[in-house]
Amino acid sequence: MCEIIFSRIFLGFPVLLLWMAGGPTHASCPLELNPPRVVVRYGDSVSVTCSTSSTDHEGMGWEATFGGTGFEQEVNVVTWTVDSLTDWTIKPKCYVTLNDSNQPSKVLPVILYKIPDSVSISVLRHSGAMVEGTEYQLQCDIQNMAPLQNLVVKWYKGNEPLYNVTYSNVSKTPVDVSDTLMISPSRHDDGAQYRCRAELDLGPEGPQPHPTVTSEPLSITVHYKPLINASRVPVRIPVFRGYPEELVCEAEGHPQPRIQWLYDPAKPVSEAGGNLTVFEAGLYNCTATNDVGTSFIVVEVVLNEDYLPLIAGFVAFMVVVISVIFVFIYSIYYKNNKMGRYSLKKAKLSSTPNGNVAQNGGRDTLLPMTQLSQPNIYV
Repeated sequence: MCEIIFSRIFLGFPVLLLWMAGGPTHASCPLELNPPRVVVRYGDSVSVTCSTSSTDHEGMGWEATFGGTGFEQEVNVVTWTVDSLTDWTIKPKCYVTLNDSNQPSKVLPVILYKIPDSVSISVLRHSGAMVEGTEYQLQCDIQNMAPLQNLVVKWYKGNEPLYNVTYSNVSKTPVDVSDTLMISPSRHDDGAQYRCRAELDLGPEGPQPHPTVTSEPLSITVHYKPLINASRVPVRIPVFRGYPEELVCEAEGHPQPRIQWLYDPAKPVSEAGGNLTVFEAGLYNCTATNDVGTSFIVVEVVLNEDYLPLIAGFVAFMVVVISVIFVFIYSIYYKNNKMGRYSLKKAKLSSTPNGNVAQNGGRDTLLPMTQLSQPNIYV
């Protein structure tokens, strides 16, 4: 915006009038700044030139608390330079004095910024481990930064962005800023790390990427009540008579839970390392306890008869019976077909005994006989 100061005579008295000539490119403003605005880090140097398109002027110059040039005659360009800019409220102004005594001027927009001295994160009104499901407030403290209206506070859990905070309050000078975040951690957040980041978004004229300062990570410890692993210990388990069954009870918790079995003391059991070996039907209660709370599960053991030995004995008996029947049938078949058959035929009667005829009740019956040769017999 170009300001033009000119004088007029009103009722015999000189009067100074101020006229706003429009934006930087307005044809009525003979001044041009290069660059048109500056973003400077606190303590850094800065240099801006001011030129005029006027041909009928007496001179020009810069007015500023630091780096002012004074009035320079018959020049078309003047430069404002500061080696170390530390004035938070500085408003450098370039002006030109025309021959008609009018004095157009233009103010240089300056953003002086400072990155925070430190950024830290803490838990308000609490120390030590957190408890699952309880709300806690984290606080991010940002020390000695400016300007506030360009600050963006970013919260992270690990590398996951949570949310951003911006500020509408205008403050050119350094301030301390605090922002808070409410969390309600779960068991999955045990060991999670939270961070906050202070980032200065200074627009297109500012440095890229944006200047940032990040806190050290805040690691949280979450305590939570035990959770029994139901996949390892079903609520109903069959046990066969005469065979033991091992019940496994596992629980996840922080701090480490203590496992205890509750049962009828009259029942024979064996307990070791959180596992319970049972021999009889009944109800068995597994309880997991830590400083946060208690969880339990009731296991019903039901008795089943083991029919496998009976089935095995019956099968063995049938195998023996079938084997006996098979041997019996086979022996009959073998005797009839392998040993042969013999029949007696009627022979012709003879009054003379025949050596080849067998006597059968006074009747001679011819038998097929073979005479065997005998070796010599000595007496």
